[in-house]
Amino acid sequence: MGSRRVSISLLSRSDTITGVLTLPDAREPVPALVLCHGALGFKENLAELGEYLCSRGIASLALDMHGHGASGGERCHVNIGDWVSDIRCAVDYLRTVQEIRRDAIGAFGFSSGGTAVLEAAVTDCRLRCIITLDATVNNTLGLFDTGIVSILNTLGRIKRMITGTDLRLSMVKAFGKVPAASDPEVDRSWQEDPRVRRMWSSVPFPGFSPSFTVDTIKRVHRIRMPVMVLHGEDDRIDDPESARKLHEALTCPKRLRIIPGNGHMGHRDRNREEVFRLTADWALAHLV
Repeated sequence: MGSRRVSISLLSRSDTITGVLTLPDAREPVPALVLCHGALGFKENLAELGEYLCSRGIASLALDMHGHGASGGERCHVNIGDWVSDIRCAVDYLRTVQEIRRDAIGAFGFSSGGTAVLEAAVTDCRLRCIITLDATVNNTLGLFDTGIVSILNTLGRIKRMITGTDLRLSMVKAFGKVPAASDPEVDRSWQEDPRVRRMWSSVPFPGFSPSFTVDTIKRVHRIRMPVMVLHGEDDRIDDPESARKLHEALTCPKRLRIIPGNGHMGHRDRNREEVFRLTADWALAHLV
């Protein structure tokens, strides 16, 4: 099946949010997924997933979330409220596209993008299904690291009060110690990406802390649309146990799949084809 890509710009909380809409060639309106990357990510990282969905007859709108990629907002901040606004604006836009069914829009979120799509699903009933991949739903840090981040957040707030600017630190060494993917070549490619290195070199505190300290799991029981929970068995950034807790806390139609051979970045890792297939299957089952 052929595809057509369209670059789009949306206005979310007074900032311009960029995205790429991938449309399959079809005679009738098709279902669609909003695709949300994780902290220190960008929409191009979801391009392969978008193409696969297109081959299955599903449109996708991959966003640069607030503060990331080509979108506006404070650089590298992870403000989940802003990201939820981005998703809502994306749904608003998709409902105006004639090639897309207004009543068949869902969302896919990776890592902090998973946090955002879950939070959006709590209040936006227009989303008809959700797929999370290695979503962050609670504090992923140990006791020692939690204490360190708390200190950095306090210092960052003080600096912001005095100078009006963020406390920004290079986290290249710290982030490089924990593989994002189980496949060494995929992990090396990610760590050596110049865009990733630039972001890792200037991480804001407290603006970045919601990427690993959230309480989303307290609200997911309010979600009513079907949710697929995907997680890498070898995830060393967010333990698979968090996916089991998320699945248990959900009261909607749900499914859990822990994928062997995948780390945190399952949409690029060894078994990304399984992530793609399960995502498309869930979307088609609940959007068509």
